[in-house]
Amino acid sequence: MIRALLIDDEARARQLLRELLAEHHPEVQVLGEAAHRAGGQALIAEHRPDLVFLDVEMPGGSGFDLLRDLGHWDFEVIFSTAHQHYAIQAIRFSALDYLPKPVQADELAAALERYRHRHTDQRIRSQVQQQFITNIAQADIRRFRLTLTSGDRSWFVPPDEVFRCIADRNYTEIQLHDGRRFVQARTLGDLEEMLLPHGFIRVSRNALLNRAIIDHVDGSQAVLKDGERVEISRRRVSEVKAALTTG
Repeated sequence: MIRALLIDDEARARQLLRELLAEHHPEVQVLGEAAHRAGGQALIAEHRPDLVFLDVEMPGGSGFDLLRDLGHWDFEVIFSTAHQHYAIQAIRFSALDYLPKPVQADELAAALERYRHRHTDQRIRSQVQQQFITNIAQADIRRFRLTLTSGDRSWFVPPDEVFRCIADRNYTEIQLHDGRRFVQARTLGDLEEMLLPHGFIRVSRNALLNRAIIDHVDGSQAVLKDGERVEISRRRVSEVKAALTTG
């Protein structure tokens, strides 16, 4: 049984989520609901949940404010948000989970499946939480650090330390300039949305490159500054050239 709380100022959003959970995920027991930050904090203290579904924007303080007030928390969080770019980027960079509003049944099922497969110990969870607090304190998304995990460790990496990202179905290998490689349960499309503002270019279905490592384009190949050549998909050649010119 997963002991959960719903914290969202929209009654209709809470009702929809509650109904989806009851119909499709009876293993999730909703212990209580709150419509604002103070009520959410009281419920958390009372119930000590396993999982909190937490709205980002609420009157009297955001979901981010609630977590900042706690400092650290011993439960998992799945955020909900109505397409706020800054909030979504902060959540993604911190390797946390979110559901866009209105919540869809398939997206809820996927988020709960990811929840079941997370086995982070409290020390690592605390480190990730603190990096999330650091990220949301930044005024500029270009100062976010990317949370990368491997085994029982986590690293917090500035995007400009990433060399390239290579897709393998629903996983992506993130390669750093210093030679380290991290295989993450993220799609390349997800990383593309995160890293485009940081100067990255999608050159093919399988590859995302840091623009700083590309010297020039030769035909349908990106020639890197170390001489390596990376194939560019035909439909992306003009996009890559334009990105390099405007960059």
